[in-house]
Amino acid sequence: MQQALRLRLGLPADRFIIGIVATLRSWKGHRYLVEAMQALPSATTNANTQRPFLLIVGDGPGREPLRTQIQALGLQQSVQMVGNQEDVVPWLQCLDVFALPSYANEGVPQAIMQAMACALPVISTNVGAIGEVARHDQTAWVVTPQNSRALADAIALLQADACLRQRLAMAGHAQATARFGQSLMLERMEQ
Repeated sequence: MQQALRLRLGLPADRFIIGIVATLRSWKGHRYLVEAMQALPSATTNANTQRPFLLIVGDGPGREPLRTQIQALGLQQSVQMVGNQEDVVPWLQCLDVFALPSYANEGVPQAIMQAMACALPVISTNVGAIGEVARHDQTAWVVTPQNSRALADAIALLQADACLRQRLAMAGHAQATARFGQSLMLERMEQ
């Protein structure tokens, strides 16, 4: 199903896909994620024979600098920017890993909760209130902010370790359901 959905959305069906859903603002850390992509090997010795693929969903004032960076690093074949999407769920369902490497101005990002609700493993930072939901090696893989090498290492680790991806995905999903599930939110609204 995931491969068919990827093909329908114009994404590579056979690559390990990391994604970010966020407004293109500097503090969301997109540039560090792009730098991390460059730091990853273009070929690996495991089952994935190509560099991972980065999907960027969102738009904003950082669009042109980000496009320029992608071109300057020669990553046009490994990074795709799809702009704002009315429904992000199909895009999330195409991912192997969700990343949000923010370094400032964060509450608890809805995008992380959406990714966890979709049972995706998450890579993020401990900035603002992110740490309330992204606890290192429990519900997410947490890296140092503004550190593309740490991001690259986390991506490589999760690409190589399907068991870790599954464990983080299930723990994140359980947390999203317990803290932000529909019935719980309706109950809170009624109160």
